Amino acid sequence: MSASTATTANQRSISNLTAIPSGEELILEIQLGKLVLGQVFGFKTDQGVKLSLSDMSSAFDFVIESDIENNSASGWVRNPNNTFELQRTDNGDWSVLNRGSTTVYPNQTIQLEDDFYVDLALYQTWFDLNFDVNYSTLVVETKSNTPLPIEQKLAREQRSKDIYQTSNTARAPLLKHDYQPISKPLIDMQGSVNVRDSDTSHSLSVLGTNDIAYFNTQYYFAIDENNDIDSAHLSGSRYSLDNNLLGPLKASTVEFGDIRPTQINTLESNNLSIGARVSNKSLTYNGGNSVNLIGSIQAGWDVEVYRNQLLINSQINVSDGQYEFQNIPLVFGYNEIELVFYGPQGQVNRETRDYYVSSTGQSEGEFIYDISLINEGERLIDQNLLNNNEDNGLSTLIRVDYGITDWWSVNLGSQLYHQQGVSSFDKRALGTEVSLFGSALLSLDTIEEDNGDYDRRYQIDTSLLDQSISFTTRDYQATDQDGEIDSFESQELRLSGSLPSLKLSYQQSFEQIKASDNEEYVRLINQLGANIKNSYLSNRITWSSRDDAETVGDWQIQRYLNEYFVRLGNNYSVSPEFDINSFFAEISGEIENDVTGRIRFLHDFDTQSSETALITSWQPNEFSITSNLIYNERTGWRASLLGRVGIGLSQDNNAFFTNKSLSSQSTLSARVFFDKNNNGRFDKGDSPLENVEVETTQNRRRATTNSQGVAILTSLPSYQKTDIKIDLSKQEEGFLIRADEGVSIAPRPGALQTIDIPVVQSLEIEGYAQELQRNGDLINKARVPILLKDLSGKTIKEVTSEFDGYFLITEIVPQPYTLEIDPAYLRDFSYQLSTSITLNGTETGVLDNQNLTLRKAFELNGFSAELASFSHIESLRGYWKILTHRFPNLIQRRYFYSKTESGYQLYVGFDEEPKQANSICAELTAGKVTCSVKAITRR
Repeated sequence: MSASTATTANQRSISNLTAIPSGEELILEIQLGKLVLGQVFGFKTDQGVKLSLSDMSSAFDFVIESDIENNSASGWVRNPNNTFELQRTDNGDWSVLNRGSTTVYPNQTIQLEDDFYVDLALYQTWFDLNFDVNYSTLVVETKSNTPLPIEQKLAREQRSKDIYQTSNTARAPLLKHDYQPISKPLIDMQGSVNVRDSDTSHSLSVLGTNDIAYFNTQYYFAIDENNDIDSAHLSGSRYSLDNNLLGPLKASTVEFGDIRPTQINTLESNNLSIGARVSNKSLTYNGGNSVNLIGSIQAGWDVEVYRNQLLINSQINVSDGQYEFQNIPLVFGYNEIELVFYGPQGQVNRETRDYYVSSTGQSEGEFIYDISLINEGERLIDQNLLNNNEDNGLSTLIRVDYGITDWWSVNLGSQLYHQQGVSSFDKRALGTEVSLFGSALLSLDTIEEDNGDYDRRYQIDTSLLDQSISFTTRDYQATDQDGEIDSFESQELRLSGSLPSLKLSYQQSFEQIKASDNEEYVRLINQLGANIKNSYLSNRITWSSRDDAETVGDWQIQRYLNEYFVRLGNNYSVSPEFDINSFFAEISGEIENDVTGRIRFLHDFDTQSSETALITSWQPNEFSITSNLIYNERTGWRASLLGRVGIGLSQDNNAFFTNKSLSSQSTLSARVFFDKNNNGRFDKGDSPLENVEVETTQNRRRATTNSQGVAILTSLPSYQKTDIKIDLSKQEEGFLIRADEGVSIAPRPGALQTIDIPVVQSLEIEGYAQELQRNGDLINKARVPILLKDLSGKTIKEVTSEFDGYFLITEIVPQPYTLEIDPAYLRDFSYQLSTSITLNGTETGVLDNQNLTLRKAFELNGFSAELASFSHIESLRGYWKILTHRFPNLIQRRYFYSKTESGYQLYVGFDEEPKQANSICAELTAGKVTCSVKAITRR
């Protein structure tokens, strides 16, 4: 079948045909919607443009390989069943097999040089695409009737990012933060003075942490108005992401002091107790349908937990220095957990964590242990004051998890008491998780006590149409100190998910409960969360068939109005009769620089009383001072003054102060300096750089360096790896560049990590890639890959010469390099020689005219004197040495050899005319050496 007119097809889609003269080399950008697929090389023709087959295949992710030597290309388009073959026919035309049929194209439609260059109209036919070329912008817009492999691949990658944000992964080398014999402390201090009527009270809380004896020590105490310790805890810990603690135990966690002991099962929750704990459990989430959220916080803060934009739980006015949310349920699939912290000065801080539920989190043969020895209920500091729990007693808690297969894991747990007279009983726990083909997760958990009490839960989680479904049945019995038994049975179906088009998240639960008095009732809970015109609205309503079918709810709306944060909401009842129980509203924001204000109003309709609070806060970077003026219609006036400061020491031993919390998470002290001697260390003669922005890329924390070149970044999430990048755009001196290859950190809680970031004057290299012609002329060569290599041979930078042969390499750290043309390019396109340029590391600024030359092998016909052949190259060279002794005139002639099947053939001299070869042979023959004149071709 002839297709001589195929190249003129669809010419209406190609614009600006006459803007560029025919024969001009082009580099066009291929776009598919908003995606940039790559750049392709080609040249203008009278009919349109011819483009490289290799570049086009690469851009669209088609599997087509070119064989230039054999004038052919082969592979497949879109799917392996659609075979593609291109080859030259005997009469010089081109035969193409595509979509099961063969088409013959005239010779001029496909041009063979260093690649196959094909008319764009043919690509439209072969690839089932439509192109629109804009020659003024050098852009080719692409449309496809069916999804391309590259579109499907990008969609899969995007789904993966949506699931677990894999693109948000640190890439730079990890800079470890080892524990130290003694480290610089991080301390948060908060003090307040309170006035009510004629009474005045005060309080002080201190939360601090630092390394001591290669362990991290954390301490907290709060003092009340009587100067008594109101709350306190002290603990030491050491953690390892690499599980390299305690030798053969390969522990990840060692804790002692006031600790949170082993959780023998997800049904069990524990409080702080004095003791010790060892575990090899991963420090990050690795599976399961619930998670514990625990952390340090200053007194007086509120904390809310959101899952996929739904409010799940909250703690108000935390007073003991630690927030904790145990067994927060996770839905099947993706979970975005957001912790929102509301400070007494009106601060609103947010922390986001991502979890994905689909498997047990354990691989086949993986063994996890967690062991604690505690004195339950006791605290290390001032036990007589703090500890009055009748359950006090020494006990051991053990939990082991084992992955039977990649989809089935089991866990066993136990708590054993070692003292008589303790009112608690020994406990035994059993659990298992089964991943059902990655589409559902089945979990069974049970705890049994020696007195017959138990807690059992059976749960299955799955998803349908991207909506999560969970069914749980639970059976519980507990006996109090008076011997009264409390029990219940429940079955709950929970649906949750989101409707992105409506910006709506929801959770609906249906629960049937049977209480200990055999009372049976149904409870329905509906939660909605929606983003409506920059406002977040949440509502929760609960209906129960007990208590006269009571229906209660609460709603809250929050948003930013210009620079002010507004929250308002109320609690309400719908049945037995509609009633509004309470209403609150608050607005906070910046009044002027470093001064914020907050007004809060609360009205209780049951007591018909209101409370109004005016809160102002002065918050320079170093500290914060807040005043509270509150009026309650029932209790009258009260006022308070609260101050807060975080204190630490940077790497230059200068104290820094901040209004942020330092001890609850991790802090980074980054020093940026101009490295005058380019040795990577801050030493004499180096200059700190002020006004450089330092950012933790994945955690999105930013700070600007001070006059000492130091930036303090606070509240870094624990063990979440993040790259550290800097912004030098505000520096007056140009051409500055970071001297190292970048670093990432995995912050550990309660620690100050310090890093030095060297900056140097950058180097730029520009030049041309040129090809040496047979006549000695140099022509600029496009699309030549240029490599910049360090002394080890590692490629540091790679660029490709432009259409006119020009190349530019920027942002180079001065050090010894070699600039060369990619050897693979020379080999693939049969170039025999290229030049290279060596840099000694002292160069700075712009190096121009760094031209690189390459040439193909030139074929020359001429005559040479053919001598003997040898089986070994050493023999040939020895023979030549003997000949030059016998015939000194040969020294003026060059010898060479060719490799043959039998060995090495020796030749002497080469010239386009036979005269030189005849003269050599005449002299050798006279000396009785065999010689003959041969016409040969050399490269």
